[in-house]
Amino acid sequence: MLNDSPVFSRRSFVTRAGGTILLGALGASALAACATDAPAPAGSAGAKGGGALAPFTFLSFLPLTSFSVVPEMYGDLTGAFKKNHLDMTLQTVKGSAQATQLLLADKGQVARNGLIDALIAAFEQNQPVVIPAVDTYRVGIRIVTTDKSPNPSDWVGKTIGVPSVNGTSDKTLSMSLRKMNIDPASVKRQLVGLSPGTFNLVQNGTLAGYMVSPDTAQIVAKQNADARIFVPTSDTGINIYMTTKSQMDKHSDELKDYFLAIQEVKKGLIAEKNFDDAIKTLKTKYTFASLDDEEIAKASFKERVEAWTGKDGRTGWPDMAQLEGAYKELVDAKIVPGGKKIESIVDTSLLPK
Repeated sequence: MLNDSPVFSRRSFVTRAGGTILLGALGASALAACATDAPAPAGSAGAKGGGALAPFTFLSFLPLTSFSVVPEMYGDLTGAFKKNHLDMTLQTVKGSAQATQLLLADKGQVARNGLIDALIAAFEQNQPVVIPAVDTYRVGIRIVTTDKSPNPSDWVGKTIGVPSVNGTSDKTLSMSLRKMNIDPASVKRQLVGLSPGTFNLVQNGTLAGYMVSPDTAQIVAKQNADARIFVPTSDTGINIYMTTKSQMDKHSDELKDYFLAIQEVKKGLIAEKNFDDAIKTLKTKYTFASLDDEEIAKASFKERVEAWTGKDGRTGWPDMAQLEGAYKELVDAKIVPGGKKIESIVDTSLLPK
C-alpha cells in the first residue's frame, strides 16, 4: 500500500519536531482523552472578585499533563480569563461522550472535542451540539512503531494499542486506514496505557504500535533509536471546540469572553520566539514529562502553535472545506448519514472579529 503520511526516526523526529515532521499532520489530540478518570475540577482562575467574575467551566477530555491543553492552563496562570471577566474552572472528563453529556446537562459551557465525535453527536445521535471554533487544524495523534513495522501496511493482522476501544483515537485510526485503502478490521486493537514505557510492548512484538499524543511520541523517539512515528492522515482527526445551543442561549456573553481570552493567549504564544517564558510560567504549577524536558517542551510548543494557525493565518476560524471533507469521509465510511449540512452546526458568532 502507498504510505501518504510521514514516518520518522528518533534523530529526524527530535531535531525536526514542530517543523516538517508535523506539517503533514491533520489535527486532533484526541487521545489520552479516552482514558482519563471521572470528572474532577482541576484548576480555577480565582474567586469571584466582588461578583465581577462569571463562573465558567471548560471540559477537557485530556488530562492537564498535555500540551494539548496549554491555552487553558496558560490562560489560567497568566490571568487571561480573569481579565475577560471569567472565574474559570478547568475540569477533566472521561472522553468526548461524557463531555457532550455534561454540556447537555448544563455542567459546563464549552469542551474541546475531536471533530469525529462532534459530527457523530450531531448527525448520528441528533444532539444539539454546536462547533463555534477550531482548536487545531492538524491531527494531534501519533502512532509510535519501530523500524520493523513503520507503515500501516505492516500492521495488517497485527495489533495497535489504543487508549480506549472505539474511542476517538480508535476511530481516527480506522478512518486513516480506510483512507489508505486498508480494511480497518484487518488491524486489531488492544487497550494500553499512554506512557512512554508502553513502547516496550512494541519492541517485544506484542504490539505493532500504539497511539499517543505528539509530545509523548517525541519522548519515545528521543529515548529509543528504533522508534518510528506515524502521523494519521484523516481530516476527521482535527480538534474543535464544542458547545450546545442551550449554552449559547444562556451563556453567550461568557462564551464570547472565553474565546476572546483564548485568542489572546494563542496569539501571544504564537508571537513567542523560544517559549522560555511560557515554559517557566507553566512550571510554576504543572509538572509532566514533556514539560520537564526543555528540548521536548520547546518542540511541543512549536508544534502546537503551528497547529493553531489555519491556512488563512487566523486562529479558531473553521475551514469549511476541511470540515466538509471530514464529513464526507464519515459518510463514505457509513459512520454518519449523508444529506446533512456542516454549516447547520457551525456558528462563529462567538469569535472576536
